[in-house]
Amino acid sequence: MQRIIIFGILCASLGMSAQSEPRYYTDSDVRQRLVNFNVYAQPSTIFRRIGTDLNGVRPEVNDRFLSRLNVESGFSADVHLRPLYLGIGVGQTWINYAHALSDDVVQETKARYWSIPFRAGLVTQLSDEVSLEVWPTITYRRAIRFQQSGVNGLVDAPHAPSFWTAGIQVGGNMAITEYLSYSLMGMMDYGFGDLEEGTINRAYAELPLFVGVRMGLRLSL
Repeated sequence: MQRIIIFGILCASLGMSAQSEPRYYTDSDVRQRLVNFNVYAQPSTIFRRIGTDLNGVRPEVNDRFLSRLNVESGFSADVHLRPLYLGIGVGQTWINYAHALSDDVVQETKARYWSIPFRAGLVTQLSDEVSLEVWPTITYRRAIRFQQSGVNGLVDAPHAPSFWTAGIQVGGNMAITEYLSYSLMGMMDYGFGDLEEGTINRAYAELPLFVGVRMGLRLSL
């Protein structure tokens, strides 16, 4: 009877030691994330940079620019082409700002655009759950509506039909489940054209600068 008990204990201990041995994987055994699908919201504020003339001279400005809350939301997809992720999306951007004119009148501007962002991502995996990411971006925006306040309230105003921005998004991504994760990034976008192109209110160019955060959910397959 004692021999049977001793034999059982030895078998159990051998089984436990076998289970505790490390298991090694080859690259082909590790599941690769090939495509990401993202939904995002991007609150930001807007600043202006006054364009200079051909000699680099900055014109005199007699108004004050007032920042307002701006929002962009949309959907994007990224494809993993080592070592980069390449992505494209579609969404809408709501842009709001104002000018305090020299006669103390505040002129509000409210506009809405289609947005098509293109981006390339550098992703560093810090752990199984957390990654550090840097995404340079180029975004095309097409005007849907552009209105400014006047005597009769908000009315359609002269504007550029479209404009481009270039920027960067830097932040992290944290896994919620095996497939779903949450991302939070700081973002900055610099515009290459005046939103009020063709306006008769001023002779100089205003180039927009957007600063904010990008929040979203990501499905990785």
